[in-house]
Amino acid sequence: MSAPPPHPILIRLAHALLNKADRSQGLRIVTLKLDAKVLPELHATQTPDGLASIDALLQSLVQTGWVSLRTKKLQTFQTLADQDPTLELRDADALASWSDHQPESPKWSRELVQNLRALAVLNVPDAPALLGYLQRSPLPWFQGMDHVECARTLNLLALACRSEQSVYVRQLSAQHFNGHSKVLDSREEMLRLLGAREGQFLESPIQLLVSLPSDWARLQPEPAVLFIENLATFEVMAARHQSEWTKVALVYASGYKGAAKRLRTPQGSTLYWRDSTAETDRLAFRKWLHVSDAATQKSTIVNFYGDLDSAGMQILAHLRQTFPHCRAWQPGYEVLLSWLQSSRGHRPNSAGKDGQTDPGLTGCAYADAVLLPALRQSGLCVDQEVWPEHWAQQPLQWK
Repeated sequence: MSAPPPHPILIRLAHALLNKADRSQGLRIVTLKLDAKVLPELHATQTPDGLASIDALLQSLVQTGWVSLRTKKLQTFQTLADQDPTLELRDADALASWSDHQPESPKWSRELVQNLRALAVLNVPDAPALLGYLQRSPLPWFQGMDHVECARTLNLLALACRSEQSVYVRQLSAQHFNGHSKVLDSREEMLRLLGAREGQFLESPIQLLVSLPSDWARLQPEPAVLFIENLATFEVMAARHQSEWTKVALVYASGYKGAAKRLRTPQGSTLYWRDSTAETDRLAFRKWLHVSDAATQKSTIVNFYGDLDSAGMQILAHLRQTFPHCRAWQPGYEVLLSWLQSSRGHRPNSAGKDGQTDPGLTGCAYADAVLLPALRQSGLCVDQEVWPEHWAQQPLQWK
């Protein structure tokens, strides 16, 4: 989706959202309630055209995927202003680049950078560049620490980067930050400035559990892969060989992990096989996942089956960034949809789902035209473990 024109209202909202993100220092989900103080234009206008214009502006930003818009269920005679609209930040870097946002570092971080610069205690490849990075992107771990101790930590990290050491990023973090494994998450630029080589420190691989049908390698020209959100559903589908998926490779990865881009690299994902499938089928699946070209990717049918809720639709949207032709798996979702349409679903707040955000658009025609409108209209959710009813009584075929 192309970026919207830099309308003053959108720029103002983007900066307000990013300023909150700067203050949160990555410790929580960042939201911005569009009340009369933040977006007076929405609450002051009374004409249908004026409301439609504001709504169109917001949707142009939402459709980029950089933010999402949460609203309460629309009631009769209500407008967007009555739905408590709230923006949620999804991609801070892209939004900051588009809006030309310049973050202001907290006072403690500015003082730390000044002390490190004045005392020249850093033994790193490019101290000015590293200090510039810390000015733009403070490291919360350093708050309250003596600058000498901060310099010692950075120097030790630089030493590790210059060595032949190659470990996972979270191992490196735990080794240098008192056992805290997540300090260096999303700090690739800092590690590069400390001298790390490309690929020297990797994210932990995503573990994929795969159930392959026999002769999957020969299912040409259109082999099929189905990503499944929840383990119980994966196990049931792997145990029951029904016509709808008997020739499909079933893949389970926990939650959003299955949508991560590093899934496509040998270093970024580890495969575990549920069944004793032939080595030729395993090699074919590895090649498809890690090696295959664009033409092969396009010819492979890729589907996703998850909960019928906003998070499930978010996973689908993220999965499509890695597999552009991925679609919602209609046989499974039709059953969940029937539950929704007969009011047998549950309300988000009864299952801790009230914090989920509507993805706006996923890019999948079926999800965008059928599933998402049904979710919005009903205000209900259905977990995929309810299972297609016409198979519910069939015995499991455990191996």
